[in-house]
Amino acid sequence: MPAQWTGELVGRMHNAGVTAKQLAAAMGKNPKYVSQVMNGHYSPKNAEQEFNEAFSRIVSARP
Repeated sequence: MPAQWTGELVGRMHNAGVTAKQLAAAMGKNPKYVSQVMNGHYSPKNAEQEFNEAFSRIVSARP
């Protein structure tokens, strides 16, 4: 089962128009890895912080 933070992040991504591919690129990770984490199939340490920081970088880089 996906963690609570992934659902919250998906909602923020949707509202900001950020795709999983964009998130993966900002993290320097494979989109498949991002999908596995977001869907609860893999739970690496510090994933919440890493994903949220990448999302923040994407949003803050926009004009």
